[in-house]
Amino acid sequence: MSVSLLSYLHCRKDAELTLDAELKRLADASKLEPGCLAYELYQYKDDPLNYVIEEEWENEDRLASHMESPHYKSFVRVCPTLLEQAADVKMLTRLV
Repeated sequence: MSVSLLSYLHCRKDAELTLDAELKRLADASKLEPGCLAYELYQYKDDPLNYVIEEEWENEDRLASHMESPHYKSFVRVCPTLLEQAADVKMLTRLV
């Protein structure tokens, strides 16, 4: 069964360009990983400091591999300097 996540990120006011570039780099690399079924990046239309990442992985092993990837680890290292607070990540179970 696939694994889905929603991640909510709130950018620091002075870090918009850097976070935008880092998120796009993360999304592009993640989409190329084995087992990535979907990896979408959204920005709130009415509040461009807020982002949502919607991702779906083939299974929990593929998600675990993603979390060990160099691009993911690099993003996690820079996050504290770019975000107002830690990302709010929710793991989802598909109902239908």
